[in-house]
Amino acid sequence: MRLCFLTDPRGKVPVKVVARTFASGKTEKLVYQCLSDLGLPCGKNEAMEKDAFTFDKFYALYHKICPRNDIEELFRSMLVTILINTQGKSDRINLEQFVNFMNDKQRDPRLNEILYPLYEDKRASEIITTYEQDEEARNSKCMTKDGLIRYLMSDENAPVFLDRLDQYMEMDQPLAHYYINSSHNTYLSGRQFGGKSSVEMYRQVLLAGCR
Repeated sequence: MRLCFLTDPRGKVPVKVVARTFASGKTEKLVYQCLSDLGLPCGKNEAMEKDAFTFDKFYALYHKICPRNDIEELFRSMLVTILINTQGKSDRINLEQFVNFMNDKQRDPRLNEILYPLYEDKRASEIITTYEQDEEARNSKCMTKDGLIRYLMSDENAPVFLDRLDQYMEMDQPLAHYYINSSHNTYLSGRQFGGKSSVEMYRQVLLAGCR
């Protein structure tokens, strides 16, 4: 959304704005190449239509520039058994494999099984239907690497309980009355190395809702 608001006078999204968002210096060339691979304008002085720069294009660009190697390694480990049975030709995990992953790896074993029952085929199928983009895989109740990434990066796996984000806290006291737990990088207005320090950054993050 932010990138689509950073338009030029013609209402287009400048390529250099997209490049700056992801990288700086030598790595900008990688961004231009990835834009080209996606069929988008890739020249430093070019711009693209807002309608052409869809979220799916942004998502694909993000994963080209910042691949989730950890999830890819996880996906490969899940494929081992299937590859043995299919002579190395499979690029997706089946429903049984996905259910096993959800129960053995993804689910917290400390949870009460009555309140938080184990995953079954029905729930696993719902997840595949929601997050798998490949129609053939979805119809076969299988999941590709991209589907697994989409699921693991979704709100269902948020690091905090989303239903607790709106909990009321007494925030009308003077700032000095609160203990602020802050990263040592919060004060940086730019990159970690070479970025300028500014007290203004603390004001920005507090206004953004960070506590």
